[in-house]
This record gives sequence, structure tokens and C-alpha cells, in this order.
Amino acid sequence: MGWYFHASDPMGGAAGEAFANTLKSPGMLPEHVLAREAIQNSVDAGNGAKVEVRFRSSVVKGAKKTAFVQAADLSRLAERAKELTLSGPNCLAALDKPQKELCLLYVEDYNAVGLSGDPHDMDSNFYRLLLSLGDRSKSRTAQGNTGGSYGFGKSVYSSSSAIQTIFAYTRFKGADGKEHTRIFGCGYFVSHNFKKSPYSGRAWLGMPSRKDDLGRVVVDPIEGKKAEELAAKLGFTLRGDGELGTSILIVDAAVNIKAIERGVEDWWWPRLVEHKLDVKIIDPNGDEHIPRPKKNPGLRPFIEAYDIALGRGVLLKQGQQKQAIFNKEQGLEMGRCGFVVAPVDPSGNATVPPERVNSVALIRGPLMVVAYHPASQANPAIVGAYVAPDEDVVEQLLRKSEPPAHDRWDPDSTNLRDEDQKGRGIVQSILNRIKTQLRKFQTEAAPATPVKQRRMTQLERALGTYFKPSGGGNPPPPDSNPSPLHLEFSKAPYAEAAEGGMLRLKSTFTVRLDDSSEEDSVPLRLQLNCPVLEDNNEEGDNLPLTVSVDGVEVVNDEANKWTYRFTLPKNVKAKFKVESAPYDPAWTVRLRPDIDHMEA
Repeated sequence: MGWYFHASDPMGGAAGEAFANTLKSPGMLPEHVLAREAIQNSVDAGNGAKVEVRFRSSVVKGAKKTAFVQAADLSRLAERAKELTLSGPNCLAALDKPQKELCLLYVEDYNAVGLSGDPHDMDSNFYRLLLSLGDRSKSRTAQGNTGGSYGFGKSVYSSSSAIQTIFAYTRFKGADGKEHTRIFGCGYFVSHNFKKSPYSGRAWLGMPSRKDDLGRVVVDPIEGKKAEELAAKLGFTLRGDGELGTSILIVDAAVNIKAIERGVEDWWWPRLVEHKLDVKIIDPNGDEHIPRPKKNPGLRPFIEAYDIALGRGVLLKQGQQKQAIFNKEQGLEMGRCGFVVAPVDPSGNATVPPERVNSVALIRGPLMVVAYHPASQANPAIVGAYVAPDEDVVEQLLRKSEPPAHDRWDPDSTNLRDEDQKGRGIVQSILNRIKTQLRKFQTEAAPATPVKQRRMTQLERALGTYFKPSGGGNPPPPDSNPSPLHLEFSKAPYAEAAEGGMLRLKSTFTVRLDDSSEEDSVPLRLQLNCPVLEDNNEEGDNLPLTVSVDGVEVVNDEANKWTYRFTLPKNVKAKFKVESAPYDPAWTVRLRPDIDHMEA
């Protein structure tokens, strides 16, 4: 037994570091990435009972470290430490210093199926976790809700190791109906040359290498009694009868155990509060820490919003809580939201982290928070929870829209490509509805304010602007004569069906001077706004517009590309054709052209 380094294939292939680098920089703490992905792997491998996951930290030094280094054959890795170009500090430089502590982390799951199957069959659990990368077959063949769709989640283990090395010890039920154990070591390094030979960077510790019927080199896992003996030497908790599942040892673990606990709470609270997952975090002293999200003041408002979304018999507090059940689209359920006004501390600050104010926890089948999706920057501070429907089509579309880190829903994901843009439309519609409903509730929850008199009504804007004479002194009273400027809709604003079940607003209008105008031409500024209307008829965000202009030459304002400056001669019509970006059919939008006379 010992490490075998895979020789580079003349036809290429993924370098070992590809297994370790995929999730190294996802924009969140490494411990949170580990908590998210490791638990996801275990949940996906569940056997139907409630899965239990343990993160057990251990520190070895002295004789224990010496014994571990020998059992793990780390000196073989240290031989080529220079070629592996690992980041420092790492343990390979101090293997011969017994008093220098070596940190180990064991991620252990129970009530899971384990790494069963032929180790070299690409459909086996063993092969998928330890020997393949980017294999999406799980998402294509699995029944029910699964977390991943890319096959990159396993890289979280090696990326958490300072030497990118792990061991997997597993107990599973074989095709013969009996329980079996096996153990296997994996190193995921850069491709390199060593003693004038090229290597892919992938290394395995198992049985001595052999060649299969096609002459290919194969390394098998260690099984049975020998597996148990090595597992004991490496510090694994040995598994007895019925204790099916997998334990992953992260060698030279570069993680903070307390941060893992926080990561479990932050991202797995939906499954924890549903009592569908047990997690224990065990520190090097042997003390157990149980994640308790309901006691976390930064999470309690989200949990409350989650209960509201599910309609758990909560009597809603008017102006403080709201449930929003989305209408169907294309015959599909679209999910539901719960919202609450974020509580504040004695200093008047929201109890949730600042970056999660006015955000919504996105939740689908596995009951992990995919992301805390920002939806507004206004007041009062709101938090929410969106729960995806128990609808296979929508669940699959949301899963496909996620990048390898599974940290957002992206309607522009190439995995959603289809002829009718249905996938993109569904995902975009869900995100739009979340944003709209949060903002509506924000308006309802805001303190009452006096109605502000608008400078100009929509009708007045459509008919034109009153021109004021230049000069000082008090302004004269409004002229009772008709405005010399005419804005006329040849096609009043109307909605047209767009791709993905969305709508698009279109309109055509002209601007001209009255024949009786005393001026031969006037300089004008036209600003086009297409706001989304909130419940109280207040205007929200403007939709992007596509505009074509005929009859006059226009110059776009640098500050606002939908502001046009032009000179309008008498007897000339400026024609504007307007088309909005697609929008949710649940929205009400308004086209508002504002015309101002510019000083010459």
C-alpha cells in the first residue's frame, strides 16, 4: 500500500488541481462552503432516514503524529513537495517535527448509502465522489430533490486541506446484501514533472496498482479487515453493523471549527428547523456543539418569514408580516414568500447582518438556503424567505440555473437554453416576483407620509409643457391659451406577449409644434420613463427601453440614455417608437414621456 501518482495521459484530461480549485473562491468563507457542500453530499446520499452529519476536529502531535504520518504515507508526498507547489504553510515541511501539531477534520455521515458499487464503474457512488469531476449524471438520474447538478461538490473536501489530500472510509451494503467497508486516499495536485516524468497531479492510496484487461493502470480501494486497520490508524471512528455512510478525513485541515458551526446555521437552518437533519460539531477537546439557528438573532426573522411562507397557522400582524403566494405561470406552481419587518436592537439597527437587510432566503427542495437574495435598498428593513414549489419542473429549472457553487439562481445560465426560452422565463419570473412582492410589502409597512403634490400630472406631460417667458420679476399667471406643443400617441401604450410568459410594453407617439406657434423652432428635452407601479400607485424602478427616433436628430443625455435633446422646427414631427424590456405579467407599468423646453 502507498501513494500512486497518475502519469499524464497523452490525450490530456483534468489535472488533479481541478478537483481542488473549483470551489476555492465562491465569495464566502471557506468553512461555509464546506458546511454547504459536505452536508449537501450527505443529504443527497441519504437512505430515507434522517441524515446525521458530524464535523469532528482532531489535533495530533508527538507519537500520535508520527504514527499518523506513517499510516498516511505522507513522506511520499513530501518527496515531491517542491513540484506540487502547494500554498503555505502546510504540514509537509514539518513531518519530521513530532511536536508540531497536525490538524485533522473528519466529516462523517450516518443513515446514508455510502460509497457503494464497483469502484471503477462510472455510475457507482465511489467513482462519482472520488474519481470523476463535473459528472452531472446524478442530476439526470436521481429521483426527487437533489442539491447539485455539476458534480463539483466533492472538491470542497480537498480544497479544505492545506495539502489537498483526503481519505474516504465508508460502510455500505453490497449487491450481495451484506455490509462491506473500504478506504481510499486521494491527492489532487498540479500537473508536474518528477524525475523527468510527467504526472497529471492525481494520486491515490489504495491497493498496489494493477492493469485491467485493456492494459490501463488501476488502483483499487482497500477493503475488509485491512480497511478497518488503516481506518483505525488514521483516526477514523470505526463503523459497526448498520452504521452505513461515509467518513471523509481532511488532512492538514485549514478551517476554523467555530466558523463551520455558523456556516451550518446560516445555510442549513430550513432543514434543521424541519427536523430533517442532525448536525454535530466536535472540537479537538471532544466537546460537542449543536447548531441552533432559532437562537441566532440574525436568523430568527428569516425563520419567521419561512413559517409565514408555509402558512403555519401564524396570525399575521398587519404591517409587520405578509404572505405572498405566487400565481401559476404556464400551468406551473411558482412558489411562495413570507416577509417580516426586521426587528431592531436598542441602537435602532436591524438584528440581521447588514448585508442581509432587504434580502430573501432562496430555498428549494434540499432545504438549503441557496442565497440571501437582495431585493431592495429602501426602508423599512425587510427580510423574507422564498420557498420553491413541490413541482419537479420548477425544481429542475432552478437547479440547472445554479452555478457550480450553487449560490444563486441565474436566468442567463447556459444550462437553461431551450427553443422557447421557457426555463429562462420561469427563473426570471420567480426572481422578479420576489423583488416586486418585497417592495410592495415595504410600501405597506412604511409609516404613513403626506401625499406629495406632483409637479405635473401624466395628462399634462402628454399634452406638453407650459413655456415661460424669460426675464426677471414674478412669474406671470398661466396663459389660458392652448400649449404650442403637441404630444400625440399614434399607438397608445399596449402590452404584447414576450418570450418566457413575459410581457413587453410598446407605443408610438409624435411631438410637433402648433401651426400658430410664434417660434419657428424650439429646443426640447424629452425624458422617457417606464416605471413599475407599486400597490399605492407610487412609481418603482424603470424598465429598460429600446427607442427609435425619426424626423429629427437627437442627442442622448450622458447621465440618462433615455433622455433626448433635439430642436423641433415648425411643421416637423418627431416620431418616437418605444419598446420596453420584458416584464412580469403580474406587474403594472406606465409609459411616461416628460418634455421640457431648454433655454436657447
